[in-house]
Amino acid sequence: MKLLLFILFNVSILAQSFEQEALKYLQKQFPEFEKIEMQLQKNFSSDEKIIVDYSRNISLGRGTAIIPVIATKGKKTSSSIVSVKVQLYKKLLVANRNIERKEVLAKSDFETQVVDVTKLNGNPVSLDFLLTDYRIKSFVKKGEILLEEKLEKIPLVSVGDKVNAEVKNGNVTISTEAFARQHGSKGDLIELVSSNKIIKARIVDANKVIVE
Repeated sequence: MKLLLFILFNVSILAQSFEQEALKYLQKQFPEFEKIEMQLQKNFSSDEKIIVDYSRNISLGRGTAIIPVIATKGKKTSSSIVSVKVQLYKKLLVANRNIERKEVLAKSDFETQVVDVTKLNGNPVSLDFLLTDYRIKSFVKKGEILLEEKLEKIPLVSVGDKVNAEVKNGNVTISTEAFARQHGSKGDLIELVSSNKIIKARIVDANKVIVE
């Protein structure tokens, strides 16, 4: 019984030692996460020594990290991998109210929270993102993480708006009236109607486009 307890104790110490080493390596390799939690998927035998192989890269997926290791058992040493469960946490913007489609955004609509992003679908918006240039493309529920996929630029030009369309020919610039057939923001290429013809032009500001 004492021998069994001693073996179990040694196995526990080996697992804890490797887990601490692997966690430090994960945190170093992925500093973008505020916090990382991990759990081993297997137990080591008392005569097996496992250390992180820093010469190879960690593979991080949805809820799982594949950690390269050097395994020594008896006189045999080999390269191997250890799979661990992980939970990943980031500091992100979370809606503090329901936000309807087409609403213009403000910083006050969100709180900064450390949230579990292990299985998050989509690209979360960074904390320094300039929200005032964007509006909501689809409904955002209170408590929901703000994703890039939920945003669209506030259009400078909307369908039906009248703008000045400039056509450049060498040193000569000709300006004519045109009516937008599409929404668009600065730099967008949209379709317009001018003199009963459909043209394409790039938006300069709310009143001016350049025909291409």
